[in-house]
Amino acid sequence: MNKALNALLLFICASTILCGQQVKYGLRFKSYEVEKEKRTSLNLTPEKPFSFPQGFRMSFYAKFDTDWVHPFGSVFRIIAEERHHIDLILSEIDNTGQTMVSFISPSHDILFSQPFNSSEIDYGKYIRFEIVIDIKNNRIDASVGNNKFSKQSSLLKYFNEVNIVFGKSNYSRFQTTDVPAFSLKNLEITAIQGTPIYSWPLSKHVENGVYDNIKNHFAFCENAEWILDRHAIWQKKVTLKTRINPQFCYNSDNNEIAIFDRNIFYRYAIRTNTLTENETTNKLIFNSSNSNNLIYNPLTKTYNCYVFELDKGKEVLSYDTLSQNWNKAYSTSLPPDYWHHNRLFFPIDTCLYIFFGYGHHKYKNEINRYNYETKNWEKLSLKGDRIQPRYLSGFGMLDEQYAIVFGGYGNETGNQNISPQSYYNLFKINLRTLESVKIWEMENPQKDFAVVSTLIPDETDGKSFYALTFSTQQFYTNLSLLQFSLDKPEYKVVADSIPFHFEDVRSCVDLFLDRSSQRLIAVVANAQRDESCEISIYTLSIPPLTPDKLYQDYKGDSHSISRLWIVFGASLCVLLAFCALLIFQKQKRHKSLNLKKEKISTYEHPKKQAIYLFGGFQVFNKNGEDITKDFTPMLRQLFILLLLNTVRNGKGISSVKLKDMLWYDKSDESAKNNRGVFMNKLRQLFEHIGRLQIKNQDIYWSIELGNDIYCDYTNVLSLMNIISSDIGSATQDNIKILLAIVSKGELLPNIQTEWIDSFKSDFSNQLIDLLLEVYKQPFIRKSPQICINLADAIFMHDSLNEDALSIKCHNLVQMGKYGLAQKAYTFFVKEYKTLFNSDFTSSFEKVINNK
Repeated sequence: MNKALNALLLFICASTILCGQQVKYGLRFKSYEVEKEKRTSLNLTPEKPFSFPQGFRMSFYAKFDTDWVHPFGSVFRIIAEERHHIDLILSEIDNTGQTMVSFISPSHDILFSQPFNSSEIDYGKYIRFEIVIDIKNNRIDASVGNNKFSKQSSLLKYFNEVNIVFGKSNYSRFQTTDVPAFSLKNLEITAIQGTPIYSWPLSKHVENGVYDNIKNHFAFCENAEWILDRHAIWQKKVTLKTRINPQFCYNSDNNEIAIFDRNIFYRYAIRTNTLTENETTNKLIFNSSNSNNLIYNPLTKTYNCYVFELDKGKEVLSYDTLSQNWNKAYSTSLPPDYWHHNRLFFPIDTCLYIFFGYGHHKYKNEINRYNYETKNWEKLSLKGDRIQPRYLSGFGMLDEQYAIVFGGYGNETGNQNISPQSYYNLFKINLRTLESVKIWEMENPQKDFAVVSTLIPDETDGKSFYALTFSTQQFYTNLSLLQFSLDKPEYKVVADSIPFHFEDVRSCVDLFLDRSSQRLIAVVANAQRDESCEISIYTLSIPPLTPDKLYQDYKGDSHSISRLWIVFGASLCVLLAFCALLIFQKQKRHKSLNLKKEKISTYEHPKKQAIYLFGGFQVFNKNGEDITKDFTPMLRQLFILLLLNTVRNGKGISSVKLKDMLWYDKSDESAKNNRGVFMNKLRQLFEHIGRLQIKNQDIYWSIELGNDIYCDYTNVLSLMNIISSDIGSATQDNIKILLAIVSKGELLPNIQTEWIDSFKSDFSNQLIDLLLEVYKQPFIRKSPQICINLADAIFMHDSLNEDALSIKCHNLVQMGKYGLAQKAYTFFVKEYKTLFNSDFTSSFEKVINNK
């Protein structure tokens, strides 16, 4: 009874919070839009079957992605004795291409079936499903929405112990990768009488699954797409490459992003996640450093591109989506005069407004207004509290009449040469009267930041607004979403960040609101070194959450509140006694997997009690003997899986994942036996190496390295953390040690299995990004030999890295080694031709002069 009450209270509290904040949650199942191995599975019984002697009830809410429905797939499968099963499936109606939803009984009879497009049930919305397995009365009851169905079955006697899996199934004899695109939430299992047993809201979760709210029973999830994560982690929807400085805007009528690149017009549909591309007949040719002047006109249903020649407003060109062309061609070679300005189509007077900006060494605080009826521009000034000349400011509409302006970079006079600064003040503008009122000004933050062009007021509380911010002092920076108060100078960081390359007028970002799906849309235009631009579109559901709000706080078997109070006193004593041991183990673990700074002073290549992963797997025992040959292929894979997963997440790897990766062709019992045998063999080998222990907590297996064990991989990760934490103060010794280790070779080059690819690619990307940041430091550039070693280390992990080529050739020339520089360049060109079947376009002179 206490457990049931606890579950009910948890559900009520969660529902109240989620409804009040309009936070969406659930688990979306990846379907035919991805490869078979990437489809979603939710296994409620990853370790052993459920035992329900009298039977059970299972209910949940599901909705189907009606735009992506495939005519076949398994929603769930209940498996008994590896022979019998009950299914909820989607299937095709007699080769008509139409889909129906069906419950299939143990005798393979159809218990319930209904066309997917039935008018009775809207499968595109969450509806309640329930199935009741009544073993005592040999009866199955099922319901879909308000429709109820029953069937007698003598086979239910076998369903007292069951495995239950949603989506993709890996159970032998019942394997399937046919998964419909659907979302699932509020999954519950109760006794026949209605007593709650398990409850998974499918909201908060852990890395590879979710614990239920009653018993903390773990359900393993493979290839999860958690809907809650969309509130905290920006979802990259599409990426395309254009020429430098494309123009883009948001069309709220069609819910699409428009991107214009000289004579190519792209349209990205947010709802359907589709990108279309059209070539225009009339070309708009601007200076290569054109600003973003594209805007959507909701009155004419067209896209407009406004043109300035210096500070004089000229043409406002129109793109018709039906004819897919501009109303006229246009060409200018004049550079823009309003970089990073703010723009607005004001529906009350149907005019276009341009605020602030920068050009020709001047910051602006003027307004340019375009009248569509007269086709004339006029310059206006704000009244009231003065807004200093600036660019890189944020602008947002509070309602039909009032707007806000926050931040920017400029100065009092507008002259770029006179002490420019970052502004952190907020103004409110009456767009009818053009009067501005200063609301607040906050103190300068420890690190300066700028905001993107559009601010998004929070329409739920009316007391705050969102702004995407970034550092203007770095090229490799991140976009962070901040929520500011409208009443006082306060803000907080919400959601995860987005990588961004800031190169002033060559970079551009904007933020939009999709009201229909309550999502923020970020369009990020990253300038590339080859004079191109990479545009990525991201979405984030609102209200935004910080990533720590996504994860469950605890694991393991729970107890009722009453029992907790009973055992609390005794547990406290044990806990206090255990604390010292726990702290000691944690410190030992920290030292073994994250070496402290003082431990890394010189590079050693120990031949005793050592594990090497770079350049090839190699292990030395206590006596300095190479015992690599004692690790059979299976032992080697098992050991590396345990080590890499422990280092990556601190928890290790689950039993289910071990089976999927190493013993996928075995039954659960056989896989368990194999796991036990090989774990024991590993433990026997570890006795000859040193203090190496295999740990098993809940369903996770991990490795603990003692202080007596040297591992080059953990050493490198620790060095990378030390260097990246304060790169400007990094020592040459640490950098030399890092280069010496990683230059031995790739990470585990002789291990060629699919599961290891993500570890290799993640490490290589992190290492290369760090080394390129290190190269920017002046004290490193003073040493050409270190720079060459750095380039060689990058080549070891990316043989066709163009930055590494420039670094190596440039520094060889600096040392007077022209022949070696030419040789390195020639070798690179040949490798490039072999791999890409195209010529490398940068000349030797360009490469050596690219610093």
